Amino acid sequence: MTFSGFASDDLAFLKGLAAHNDRDWFTAHRAAYDEGLKPALEALVAATTEALATHGVPLAGNAKKSLFRIHRDVRFSKDKSPYKTHVSATLTRTGPDGLWRKMSPGMVYVHIEPEGGSRPVFDPDTIDPLDPSTLPQAGGEDDAEANPFGRGPFVAAGFYLSERPNIDAFRRAIAADPAGWGKVVAALTKAGLELARGDPLKRLPRDFADQAGSPWEAEFKRTRWLVRRSLSGAEIASPDLPERLAAFAADARPLLEFGWKALDGR
Repeated sequence: MTFSGFASDDLAFLKGLAAHNDRDWFTAHRAAYDEGLKPALEALVAATTEALATHGVPLAGNAKKSLFRIHRDVRFSKDKSPYKTHVSATLTRTGPDGLWRKMSPGMVYVHIEPEGGSRPVFDPDTIDPLDPSTLPQAGGEDDAEANPFGRGPFVAAGFYLSERPNIDAFRRAIAADPAGWGKVVAALTKAGLELARGDPLKRLPRDFADQAGSPWEAEFKRTRWLVRRSLSGAEIASPDLPERLAAFAADARPLLEFGWKALDGR
């Protein structure tokens, strides 16, 4: 399937699902998901993979395995709404063993939902470590940067790290090459990108206490290094979306390359 943009029927399905989040409604309207929305997302992943190669960005997706499932894990949740009201996918690097992984560090994450959607309430019982949209966000529901889900479509890139060795490897890389990190930040700024809050710690980690008072002190409190760009309804409806996503990834490449080097050498 050639990607031609997300149709109005695709977004209407997600709006309807948000209003009627139950199995009966989903079953009655499932054809719209199976025959429209999901194939469009698969086609987007395939087309974006090609566009990334054209830009020389070493990220790729799998038209089937890159997609996050639309079903929520409600086994331990008080909220039994069975479905997410967005669709999403990742494009990642091949791992050191040559295998492709959906959550390989240093990725592009694509999030598709209608503009102006209602914001979901964070439910700690439905955390899925393989889906960034289910993880807790710093700053609370009113912080658009820290909790972007339910605010419309967007694309993000960087390192959504959860393992302490990876987080510390990134910090050590900044400590070892502060000038290089400064160039990364400058390149992002030039591209109109700003690092998100990064779920910061309140205090410097013990191993990086010597960075107190340094120009990059705040960087050592981060646990994630991410940039994001909002997408409009017109952009996600356009066949040019894969090129837009690839151009964003190219703008974020200095961050990706810095982090890959840090993690590969840890």
